[in-house]
Amino acid sequence: MTEEKCPQLVDYFVVAGLDPAGPWRPLDEDGKPVTDLAVIAKGLGEEVPEGFTCIERTLGGHSAELSAGLINNPHLFLCYRRGRDKPPILDLGVLYEGKEQLKQGWYVIETTPYSRSASLSTGGAPTAHRVFLTYRRALDSQGLHTLGVTDIALLLPSKGEVAPHTFCRVDKNLNTGMWGPALYVCYKRAVAKCVLCAAGLISRYPEEDLEAFPLPESVPVFCLPMGVTVESWPLNTKYQLPVFSTFVLTSASGDKVYGAAIQFYESFPRELLSERQSVRLGLLSVVDRRPITNRSLQVKKSICVLSHWPFFTVFQKFLTFIYRYSISGPHVLPLEKHISSFMHNVPFPSPQRPRILVQLSPYDNLLLCQPVSSPLPLSGASFLKLLQNLGPENACTLLLAVLTEHKLLLHSLRPDVLTSVSEALVSMSFPLRWICPYIPLCPLQMADVLLAPMPFIVGVHSSYFDLYDPPTDVVCVDLDTNTIFQSEDKKPLSWRSLPRKHGKTLFNTLTNLHKTLEKICTPGQEEATLEFLLTDYDQIYRRQKQLELEIQEVFLRFMSCLLRGYRTFLLPITQAPSDTTTDCSSLFNLQGFLKSRDRTQQKFYSQLTKTQMFTQFIEECSFVSDRHACLEFFDECVQKVRNAKPEEVRLIDLDETHSGEHTVFIMPPEEPQEPDGSECPALYSYETFPTLKPELFDQPQDQLRVPAKGSAPDSPAPRRTKQEIKLAQKRAQKYSAVPDMWSKCLLGHCYGLWFIYLPTFVRAESAKVRALHTAYDVLKHMENRKVVLPDEVCYRILMQLCGQYGQPVLAVRVLLEMKKAGITPNTITYGYYNKAVLESKWPSTNQGGRLRWAKLRNVLLAVAQFRQPIKRRQKSGSRPRPHSNLVRQSSWSGLSESSSHESLTGPLVKSNSLNSMKTSSDSKRTFLFLTGTCSLCRSCNSLVYDEEIMAGWTSDDSNLNSSCPFCCASFVPFLNAEILRTPALRPAATQRTAEPPRYLTPQTVSFSSHLPPHLTVRLSVPQGSSVGGAPQVTVAYLSPLVLRKELESLLENEGEAVLAQPQFLDSHSIIFWNLVWYFQRLGLPSNLLQLVRASPLVSQFTQVTHKENRGDLISV
Repeated sequence: MTEEKCPQLVDYFVVAGLDPAGPWRPLDEDGKPVTDLAVIAKGLGEEVPEGFTCIERTLGGHSAELSAGLINNPHLFLCYRRGRDKPPILDLGVLYEGKEQLKQGWYVIETTPYSRSASLSTGGAPTAHRVFLTYRRALDSQGLHTLGVTDIALLLPSKGEVAPHTFCRVDKNLNTGMWGPALYVCYKRAVAKCVLCAAGLISRYPEEDLEAFPLPESVPVFCLPMGVTVESWPLNTKYQLPVFSTFVLTSASGDKVYGAAIQFYESFPRELLSERQSVRLGLLSVVDRRPITNRSLQVKKSICVLSHWPFFTVFQKFLTFIYRYSISGPHVLPLEKHISSFMHNVPFPSPQRPRILVQLSPYDNLLLCQPVSSPLPLSGASFLKLLQNLGPENACTLLLAVLTEHKLLLHSLRPDVLTSVSEALVSMSFPLRWICPYIPLCPLQMADVLLAPMPFIVGVHSSYFDLYDPPTDVVCVDLDTNTIFQSEDKKPLSWRSLPRKHGKTLFNTLTNLHKTLEKICTPGQEEATLEFLLTDYDQIYRRQKQLELEIQEVFLRFMSCLLRGYRTFLLPITQAPSDTTTDCSSLFNLQGFLKSRDRTQQKFYSQLTKTQMFTQFIEECSFVSDRHACLEFFDECVQKVRNAKPEEVRLIDLDETHSGEHTVFIMPPEEPQEPDGSECPALYSYETFPTLKPELFDQPQDQLRVPAKGSAPDSPAPRRTKQEIKLAQKRAQKYSAVPDMWSKCLLGHCYGLWFIYLPTFVRAESAKVRALHTAYDVLKHMENRKVVLPDEVCYRILMQLCGQYGQPVLAVRVLLEMKKAGITPNTITYGYYNKAVLESKWPSTNQGGRLRWAKLRNVLLAVAQFRQPIKRRQKSGSRPRPHSNLVRQSSWSGLSESSSHESLTGPLVKSNSLNSMKTSSDSKRTFLFLTGTCSLCRSCNSLVYDEEIMAGWTSDDSNLNSSCPFCCASFVPFLNAEILRTPALRPAATQRTAEPPRYLTPQTVSFSSHLPPHLTVRLSVPQGSSVGGAPQVTVAYLSPLVLRKELESLLENEGEAVLAQPQFLDSHSIIFWNLVWYFQRLGLPSNLLQLVRASPLVSQFTQVTHKENRGDLISV
């Protein structure tokens, strides 16, 4: 087998920001910060100053008087003014005069605008302390992008009022009087001065959309989720470091696309701003519009890569290198060369190259490692970050919120953490899949999704709350402070609402893992060097990877215990479908499932079963879906936790079979040289990140630009999943030590080969329904013979064909036969069964006149058939002598060939004797069959018979060798394929006593079905020499396990159509002749010999035989 082509690592490179060519779409033009505060005494006749806003009510609608506890109440109120004519106010505070000192940079509101005292206390007694409001203002030298106060509110805790989400509360009581409720002030901060616009696409590579994945138009919005900010900075402002962020998009087909972006600031020309925007940013004086030259204008921009693979750490290093390359220089190579080199020359890590070291420059490198081979769905989740930022208790609480489909709003100042934690939230409820709105990093323009009347999981940057307030029915999760904010109107979520036993086990295990995590993942860990990555990778990062899987396994174990035994309550479709057949109530015994749970858990399970996730889960388990492999893995986990203590069993086993230490080095793009060998001048330098030029990119290499999925478009029914293959290997290893079970296991794989071939056979047959019933008879025969089936593929294929050819009743019989054999259908088989009975046309149950006439006709025909022998006996006057051209005897498989498929085998005599044979001749074909095989050991020259060859095969499906029972040496048995010209046959009356021809030996199986006249195919296990000295073509005699693996690989790469093409014989002769051998030995019908007739060698041999006068032996 050739190495599978690798998928594309990066699909697109995008530059997003504010296009200087315009047009610009403003997002926020009216938000102004608070610049002035004042306290007025309405009881003394003072009025609200011009331009100020008075806070007359608290958040709950009560009076907001600051002096309610004073005896001589002057009715003090707080007022504020918004503007852009001075630096904004940054913080608010309360000063207890005499108890504390005023902090540096803070101002006290001592008097009202009318020069009266603004003290909030009485201050009458000499020992009394006055209370004043204080504030801190931004300095003129600070950048105008600094956070400032944008909203102020007062609240009364005694009235049940709390500070809104994202508001900062000053924990000092404003009312120090003898009576009256406690009063507190709170405020919200936001970006004080900037121009906020919608992000647009500046440039991209490649310019043309990929056929499998067009570039979404919303990518620039996700690169800059809070929009593009144009900001004014003082000239001496410290340079801002780039910010890394990630996001997830969902394509039309449901596939996830991962984006990694970095946001940075760069200079922006002043002449592109309007006069109003320049005044707002402080670039023009308010009075005379004079330019202010001590400030610089900066704009936010982003570069991004899109990929189907969540290599976020690798993409961060690459984007950081590209950004640093753009701000340094000059360089010999343009920026586009490095981008195209990474996208086209860096291969995807595979088992053949598990680690790829990419040298971006002499000083920059990154390491790309093969993803962990796990049956769980691939995602960008980081359970380490989930546990780090939430802790055990909040992690369990959010699991409850996800399972009961609450509205979740995650926010953080770290955009990359938002994506990792959001992905972990939707992954920890596996196998339930979140199907409601899901936006890990929501752009500002899409914030309306928070008003949706349905559950959602949305992540936003914390600065979102500078502009908007969250809805009251949303559960807000602050990942920076590890807090969960819930509305007071509803009962707060608690992880103790989970099933008691399983929830407590989950919490305790997460607590222990959290302690281990704190020891391993220390904050501020330095980046690893090249030498460190290559030498100490296993010691440092292997433990983190293992801990990641352990945390994921904890949630998987909880879900396995939660849904334990759910498959027994699935209801198969056993009759003609109606309008309600596909309803969840018709597919699942909900009441039985609830009754099987503990009475104390009824409330939780009742909420769980009403969610959209659970309904979708039942539908995916009942019908064919793209998640069948994942669901089958979950069923295996459920079986494990049922048979052992859940906390002791391992559910996720890492596949280390393809791991290796091989590292591939990718060098940076070569710098060009002058014709005389000197270095080229450095011509490329950039003031800002450039617009990409297509002519500077290198052309892609074809071998890397291929789709990630296989090219075979056929149905996945004949294919085994990884879990089925692993289970079959475990069974083979178990049975290989028991000879009796080993022979039945090999026989089961032989039948599995025929059922894989069954779709091709049925497609070629004219009587397709009869072929399906033949396959059903084979299944019943296998059950009677107690054949050990390695998997459910035999039943699954027949069920799929029943649906394809409109035989739902037969599909029901196959399901009943499967259950009779003690086999519970897994998710894949169950899905194909329901699909077959749902989509097929059922026979009518209406007993109409046409059906009655058909029954009467059949009865009359049967009576006529019975009367014919009676009439013949009366005419002859003697008892007829029994005569039959068909003698049914047991073959190698125990199944008579005539019962398997009489239409192909014809009148056939078979015997289990090695030396007996049967020949029959007509005008077109010659049939010849003889059983018996043996092979020669090349070490001790001993004959090894077929039973001994089978006993010497191992359970390894990649091992072609068998072991000699005499010398224990390993050798490869072989098959010969020969075309024989048969001699003239005797009359039919003497054929029963005829001796075998001289060219047949007891180690051959010969037949000539579907061949030209007087030609026979002879399959033999050779003893080392050919018959009559004729040339031979020898192929390896494969174990059924090896043959099945090769056949499945062939179908995966080339599709099912290859089994019916004439090229199959020439291109895959080993597989072809082994299939012919096993099918003939088992007496199973096939159309493979038709391909022999179409072979060019057979045609050439037929022409030669017309010119010859004696029989020859010619190899195929």
